[in-house]
Formats: sequence, C-alpha cells, structure tokens
Amino acid sequence: MPLFGFFDYGKAGKGIAKDAPVKRPFFKFWELFARKFWKFFFINFIYLLFCLPVVTFGPATVAMTQVMRKFSIEQPIFIFDEFWRAFKSNFKKSFFLGIVNIIFIVSFVYAYVYYDILTSFEPSFFNLALMSMTIAAGAFVLMMHFYIYPQIASLTLSLHQIIRNSLLLVVLGLKGSLVTLVVTVLAFIPIILYPFISIFLLPILPFAWLNFLMVFNTYPVIQKYIITPFYEAKGEKNPEIPDYSGDEGDDEVLFEDFGGREAAIKSKPKPKGKVIK
Repeated sequence: MPLFGFFDYGKAGKGIAKDAPVKRPFFKFWELFARKFWKFFFINFIYLLFCLPVVTFGPATVAMTQVMRKFSIEQPIFIFDEFWRAFKSNFKKSFFLGIVNIIFIVSFVYAYVYYDILTSFEPSFFNLALMSMTIAAGAFVLMMHFYIYPQIASLTLSLHQIIRNSLLLVVLGLKGSLVTLVVTVLAFIPIILYPFISIFLLPILPFAWLNFLMVFNTYPVIQKYIITPFYEAKGEKNPEIPDYSGDEGDDEVLFEDFGGREAAIKSKPKPKGKVIK
C-alpha cells in the first residue's frame, strides 16, 4: 500500500485525451491542487530539509519551483529527482539571489519596525508616507520574485536579464501577481504572529501550496511574453503548450501513464528566452 499516496507507481492513470476541453484557470488550479495534494506535504518536507542551513534558501526555492512548474504544465516527473537536479544545476545563480534576499528581508523588517515606531511617536504625513513607501517597495519586490524563481528554473538568461524581465512581468501579469501577493501575505500573518507555534508546524506549513499558486499564476505570463516568442522567432511551437487540435479520433491519448513501466525522465535543455524590451 503506498505511503500517503507519495510512491504509488504501480497503478496506471487514465491519461489525458487529446480532444479534452481546455479548463478555465480557476477550475484547473483546484483540479491540479486536489490531484497533487498529498505530494505537497512530501515536497514541503524536502524543501525544509534543503533549507535547513538557511543560506541554501535560494537553491531550494528554485528546486521547488521547478517541481511546481512541471505540475502546472502537467508534465510527468519523479519528484525528488527533479528537485535534486534543479537544486544542483541552478545552485550558483540562486545561491547568490538567496543571500541577497536574506539581506533584503532583514533590511525590510528593520525599516518597517523603525518607521512604525517613528509614526507612533510622530504621526506626521512625511513619516506615514515613508512607511507607505517601504511597504509598497517590499510588496513590489516580493511580486518580482514570483517571476524571478520560475525564470531561473526554466530559462538560461543571466540574473540581470531575469530581474529586468521580472520588473515588467509584474505589471504585465498584475492580476495574478496581486492575487498571489494577497494569499501569500494572509498565509504568513499567523506564522509571523505565532512564531513559536509555527516552528512545531513547519512540516505542514503551506510553503509548497503557496509556491504552486505562485507558479500557476505567473508561469503562463512568462510563457506568453518570453518562452513562446523565443520559439516563434525560430519558427517553432512552444513544446510546453499541448496541442489539443488533433483529428485522429477520440481515443488518442496525448500522455499515457504507464504505471511504473516508463523509463527515467531526462531533463531537456532550457530555452534561452528573451529579455523584454
């Protein structure tokens, strides 16, 4: 019997029909969420395990993002293999980003606390404006990271180019960015308010859930403005977008789950993508 559904490779799935109707994003999200629900706990455990030294926060987040990216585009993977491969291959770039993020988080918390104390003693318009600007800047940088990590996981652009892209993608995908921001903030409020309780609940905290929501909302924007134009410039079709327009009958299957008889999945080279101008 599989352990909580994590390692059930012996039972074949029904596959995905080539003429299957395309679901609206809201319903597709909850369908995928329910399908992968128990796997999120496993991914959350791996993520926390790789984050334990703290300084590996960046590589671990990119690795989890890569797994969630494959979930969102419904590509079959072996979870730990995909996580470990992404952790190693993106280590240098994401390690540097992780260190910068830790410095930014500490600076943001310090600035927030400082201006909060300042406005409590002197609630002038100037101090309130500084407080508001600090919060707005922190929110915008957080939304940029919704696009930074998926780009590191999927593209071969430099970190400078990725950050430049992310500045524009936040605006181009503003609706998804704001939804992800609101849910993330609401999820972390009780974690921040009750840190001592949260430490004991780390294995079931929603890091994997939030990461899946982030990728689901932001990766289609990356595909639309970066990945798809890259392939179109080469006269090719984006291979991550399935083609449901076949005319070979209702029984044709786009992907068939072979129930453990499939060979190990090898990673494909990342597309270079482009820098948004």
